[in-house]
Amino acid sequence: MLNESVHTIEPTAVGASESPADRRAQIESAIAELRPRLQRDGGDIQLIAVDGDMVIVDLKGSCADCALSSFTLAGVRRRLIDLVGRPLRVVPLSAVPVRLESRQ
Repeated sequence: MLNESVHTIEPTAVGASESPADRRAQIESAIAELRPRLQRDGGDIQLIAVDGDMVIVDLKGSCADCALSSFTLAGVRRRLIDLVGRPLRVVPLSAVPVRLESRQ
């Protein structure tokens, strides 16, 4: 499970203009920061796509089948919201309809 005790990346000001590429880079950076914590427990996370306010991630290893994966996703969501300064939805790849998966 994700422990969020360390926050090292500064959030973007709310309302700041940013391109989709900038937002994706911020999200990739935050996920890269979180990955070692998940990897220590035998899991991992991969960014699949950013579509508006929806962030699609793939939980791997022990995170994929963990009973606490919803808590891990909630922790990832909180960290991403802290970073980008606006509400986001973090959705596991397993919950994405096949037609959306094929766009990636």
